[in-house]
Amino acid sequence: MSTNSGLNLVSERLRYEPIHRSHASEFERILCDPLVYRFIEGACPTPADLLSSFTRKEMGAPSERSDERWLDYAVRLGGSGLAIGRIEATILEKRAEVAYLFGTDFWGHGYATEGIRWLHALINTTLDIQEFWATVMPNNTRSMRLLERLGYLEAPAETWPRLTSYDPGDRVFYYIESSNRDLQTTSLRSVSEIGR
Repeated sequence: MSTNSGLNLVSERLRYEPIHRSHASEFERILCDPLVYRFIEGACPTPADLLSSFTRKEMGAPSERSDERWLDYAVRLGGSGLAIGRIEATILEKRAEVAYLFGTDFWGHGYATEGIRWLHALINTTLDIQEFWATVMPNNTRSMRLLERLGYLEAPAETWPRLTSYDPGDRVFYYIESSNRDLQTTSLRSVSEIGR
């Protein structure tokens, strides 16, 4: 995704850059680490894999997925500019499926929570989307706690919409931008009715 003028690409401690292939070499140190992929299907990427992945992300959704919009951001510490991870969203049918990946040195500092809050606000403000989804491997308790802190609830299987990152056995969480939990539950039933 190219940089859009007028976007606020900073949060309290972090700054964000649309992912570009040139980020790959800088991010190798943190994103080509097997520990980062402990709870992700597939092998840890090689530097060549990372370059290929970032190149695809820079280009956006391929033609066979033309109904999707991809938002992919490199995440840096605001003061030093140090690369610490990436966040992303796949936009499909007025909902956003979010994901995050941070280097192990940056776990436990609230950076992923801050980054996903920023991504929610960006998507809500620029695309008028209030519905967010995330999938998590069942043994990834750290990510489940993060999603719960953000207000996500676990979704029963019969309510799931089409998910692009789901792997068999994953747990699925959703969040609807609202301060009213009853409204969130009602909205989830509506999602179930129109999303299948």
